[in-house]
Amino acid sequence: MSVPSRLAVGLFSLSIVLLVAACGGSGNSLPGSGSDSQVGSPNVAPQPTAIASESAAAVSAFVDSVGVNVHNGYGSTPYGEDPARISALVKHLGVHHLRDGTYPDQTALCTLDQQYAAAGVHFDFIVSPAESNAQLSAWQSCSAPAAQTYEPYNEYDQSGDPNWVSVLQAADRQVYAFSHGLGLTMPGPALTSEASYAAVGPVTADAGNMHDYFGGYNPGNPGYGSTDKFGTYGSLAYNVAVAQQTTGTAPMWSTETGYGDAPGTQAYVPAVTKMHYEMRTLLDHWNAGVARTYLYELVDEGGGSFGSYGLVNAKTTPKPVFVAIAALLRNLSTKESVPGTLHYTLTVGTAVEHTLLEKRTGSFVLAVWEETSEWNTNTHQPIAVTPQPVTLTFPKAPHSISLTTFADSGTPATQVLKTGTSVSLSVDGGVSLVNISL
Repeated sequence: MSVPSRLAVGLFSLSIVLLVAACGGSGNSLPGSGSDSQVGSPNVAPQPTAIASESAAAVSAFVDSVGVNVHNGYGSTPYGEDPARISALVKHLGVHHLRDGTYPDQTALCTLDQQYAAAGVHFDFIVSPAESNAQLSAWQSCSAPAAQTYEPYNEYDQSGDPNWVSVLQAADRQVYAFSHGLGLTMPGPALTSEASYAAVGPVTADAGNMHDYFGGYNPGNPGYGSTDKFGTYGSLAYNVAVAQQTTGTAPMWSTETGYGDAPGTQAYVPAVTKMHYEMRTLLDHWNAGVARTYLYELVDEGGGSFGSYGLVNAKTTPKPVFVAIAALLRNLSTKESVPGTLHYTLTVGTAVEHTLLEKRTGSFVLAVWEETSEWNTNTHQPIAVTPQPVTLTFPKAPHSISLTTFADSGTPATQVLKTGTSVSLSVDGGVSLVNISL
């Protein structure tokens, strides 16, 4: 199937067909692994487009697609030093899903996990190598009902085990049987390269699993490396197609994605760009049919290339990205989520993308942004973004329209717009939310 246009009219929901690419070579590593050089900061954009009536997806479904990685068992980090603060941050962020390891020797964490579950937050637990079924059963009994999924060996292709393929294949069978014995689901194993997914081959899993870091490029970039049968290295479509080697047409998960923001580290971006890129990552993934996206990670742990990927810093002070995503999820939080159709025409400038959600009957949220690069990964300099026009035209003037934008601090600001049958806006690299009440 061909890649659908992101501006095509249709239902953006968890049932959307996954992106696939077609035709050419093999052997590339996935973005962020460091094996493919960056060649620039491409801004390939579509020409101005207009679309008509569009089906919305329920806001609750989008909110449910968002998760974040944590390391609650890391005692010498803020996770272990102040679990109450971590729990408060998770609650404020508004996510329903956490990804963490299993800690059979730290039974005190079970109480914490049960508290998360009571608050409606559940876990994708990563199984470590050599964990027996008895250990997993003990952990499950201890932490229940926190577990939502179990996941086999994280990036085991980087373990150094010469028999990693057969070991991982056996782990896949073990964890799948264990999960389904409990009535739980299991995503497939996450790997780090095109060749690794090919080596493992088809596995039994309920969802695909990819780690799609974009190497400092914007999440909607068209790719910045070589092109083969999976697409162009660095693009979201490439990442999905590569991971589908093991799980085929099963729904795709991204269990790690995000950006570092410490100058001097690999593929870093400034804090404001990180805010824009990670908000756009959640929306780009949703539009592409990625069923679950776990940002990496909640708290900076320092050291190494991934030490500044947190939504909050090492002192647990929220960064702009945390403030903005928490505000985004609060804006969309509602128990009423009945998807419907918005009858309108959306005319957009170059590179503008959107996601249409319905908060409740007669109330829509249109997220709109310019999907373009804001940061040159080679020169480490900002790229000027030219705001693009957006026009919404309605057959009948809505009851009310408001616009929510996000300051560089991540703080949202909402202004009421003059209602009419036509509303004109200007958008840039930051996500704007148009709230439409009919």
